[in-house]
Amino acid sequence: MQKQSTHKSTSKTPRQPESLPESLPESQPQNLSDRDLLKRMQLLVQRERSLVTEILHHLREVERRKLYSDLGYKSLFDYAVKELGYSEGQAGRRIQAMRLLRDLPQEEAKELEKKIEDGSLNLTNICQAQSFFNEVKKASPDQPLLAKDKLDVLKELEHKSSRQGQAALMEKRQDAGLDVSLPKEKTRILSGEHSELRLVLNKELLAELEEVRALLGQKAMGMSWAELIGEMAALSKEALKDKRFGKRREKATPSTPAPFKEGVKKATGPKPRSISKGKRSRVWERDGGACVKCGGQQGLQVDHIVPVARGGGCEEENLRLLCFGCNVREGVKEFGLERMKRGDMSQRGDMSPSPPGSRRTTI
Repeated sequence: MQKQSTHKSTSKTPRQPESLPESLPESQPQNLSDRDLLKRMQLLVQRERSLVTEILHHLREVERRKLYSDLGYKSLFDYAVKELGYSEGQAGRRIQAMRLLRDLPQEEAKELEKKIEDGSLNLTNICQAQSFFNEVKKASPDQPLLAKDKLDVLKELEHKSSRQGQAALMEKRQDAGLDVSLPKEKTRILSGEHSELRLVLNKELLAELEEVRALLGQKAMGMSWAELIGEMAALSKEALKDKRFGKRREKATPSTPAPFKEGVKKATGPKPRSISKGKRSRVWERDGGACVKCGGQQGLQVDHIVPVARGGGCEEENLRLLCFGCNVREGVKEFGLERMKRGDMSQRGDMSPSPPGSRRTTI
């Protein structure tokens, strides 16, 4: 098991800009500077969140007036899906959030709206919290949760991912004595070729699977769980065969030396971008098996801090772990977006031709 990374969690509090203008000059995103593009994104997201709370108020009024009935829909949910075009998940999250706002006193509802608008709480966690409140109410109808209790629960969900929020609410269910029995393992045949396997994993095992995905490198980034398990099974099968039956050693065949060409010197010494396995391993250990910029563990690559094209070497102090995205970003900053997009290998020097624009040796 890889030792725990010293990097901070990637679930960070959203960056709050010091100030944002109410508007920015209209321009295509590709024509904006890096600074203006990031400012524009912050502004658009703030507008989007403000619009979400406005939509919740409108949904509440549509439900209060039962306007969906005039359009031939049997429920607000049907109206949101079939008339407004939301997916079932999107509709459910908005309706649950709207009903939580409806159930809270006015002052507490305004506080929740502010947290939606500043990004402290996402709709998924609000939806999960509302489901938890309903479970508590059903289990103890004579002792419903007070508004203060609900806000305390919501406060614990602030700045958490949906998965982290689900885990926090699971603990709340246990504390409240609600049924949290885990489903049993189950295999269901779907067809002659496929079966559905349902598993419940503890967080330690899930972390180990994610570490395996990271160790497999870039090819595992887009793998489904089924594909990842298949890759692990193939590797384990070969390792177990070797352990039980011994490695099959092919009879060595003498290689034919390449013909000597006059005037061409034979290359000696390590290649400029050659990084030994031992060195890669030491860099991995030093950087905690995570990207030194974002803390991610997927698609990790050994990057030259000073690129080979700029005279950088392969000394360990000039190497670091970067994920694919951070590595490409460093290449853009170093060599420019247009050159990276063109894949001009001769100019970049230490850029690997696959994938275009990377500056790395893949782990």
